[in-house]
Amino acid sequence: MSQSVKSSQVQSTLATIQANLSADGLELDQLAARMRLHGPEADRTRQIPDAVCAPSDVPVLNLNLVPAAYGGCVDVQSLMSRTTLMEYLGYADAALALALPGPGLAMPPVLALGSGEQQTRFFKRFRSDTPRWGAFAITEPDCGSDVTAMRTTARKTARGWVLNGTKCFITNGARADDVITFATINRHAGRFGVRAFHVDRNTPGFSVDRVEQMVGLRASQLAVLSYNNCEVPDNALLRRGDEKPLNDAFSGAQHAWDYFRPLLSAVMVGACRRVRDDLAAYFDAGGHPVNQRHRTADVNEALLDIDRQITTAQLLCRHAAWKTDQGMATSVDASMAKAYASQVAARITRAAIDLAGLDGIAAFPSLEQSYRDAKAFDIMEGTGDLQRLMIARSTLRSASLPWEVISPAPHCSTEAHPS
Repeated sequence: MSQSVKSSQVQSTLATIQANLSADGLELDQLAARMRLHGPEADRTRQIPDAVCAPSDVPVLNLNLVPAAYGGCVDVQSLMSRTTLMEYLGYADAALALALPGPGLAMPPVLALGSGEQQTRFFKRFRSDTPRWGAFAITEPDCGSDVTAMRTTARKTARGWVLNGTKCFITNGARADDVITFATINRHAGRFGVRAFHVDRNTPGFSVDRVEQMVGLRASQLAVLSYNNCEVPDNALLRRGDEKPLNDAFSGAQHAWDYFRPLLSAVMVGACRRVRDDLAAYFDAGGHPVNQRHRTADVNEALLDIDRQITTAQLLCRHAAWKTDQGMATSVDASMAKAYASQVAARITRAAIDLAGLDGIAAFPSLEQSYRDAKAFDIMEGTGDLQRLMIARSTLRSASLPWEVISPAPHCSTEAHPS
């Protein structure tokens, strides 16, 4: 059975990334091999094993997603190149791909909302020989990501701002050094009362309540964060230059989702490719389908269907990334990529377990872990149902409604029917 084949363009992009990261001190293929080897331990302990990252890897990983102007790798700046990288790492281990050091989801809102001085201060913190993480905190226990119902508040004081509230399901929240936190200065203003603040983990009043016991993607440490009279300086409020605070900081959150949904989709594509290849390897080694009525032709047909779904998910992901790099609006494209990729991950992992059964799981434990990870994929960065709702609303807005269609003029009149 043939292995899934990457396009020559993807291979070329990956080779360029590997060469440039190698020049900076990170051997990407060795990192991926260690991620794959220690992935089960990370899943079991919900930690990043010390053996995953070599000392020379850390400074380079810290600068992953950092703009070139602030020290990031010049050849890993486009979203297309970053999705290629994340797909490669997702193939090794999806949870660890999301758990590696770097600014993560905090990067887009800082670029969208922060002044030049704030961006410099934020990204400079990641030029370190010790691992550093960023996090993006908007989801709340009572209202999810509905900013119109946000309960975390920010109160202005003579010295800065005081934050009070709780955030939940924050990726890398338990290990994050810098948390971009969204809070409201006026609950009655809905999204227009939302502001974004840079909170250092050592700030008094900030605490990590717990790490959620996730069914999958355990190493990513989705955490509950609390802000109890957490006082931050005035310059912690993200704003552009000398302008007044933005009327709508929620746009920074949307920018983060639009940017990271294709990246998460790329991780899912990589994870699905590994499931496909592990399943093929099991049957190549003489494994039998759990249902003895399945013939070799049936298995081959199933693998071809898996390839089709993976390729479709990859194309949606890369289309959204390409549009982002062109400066085009991508909210709907990012939602499509994420919603479809999470569906594909669920279908493929279920099909793999149905085909291989317990013997296949015993031979390739990654099949069972991938099945659990797929459950978490659907929730992260907005649930699949939320993505489909956004897509539907956008489609309805852009489509003509029945009563807006111009009716043909009646035969008795030479005047056009009013539209």
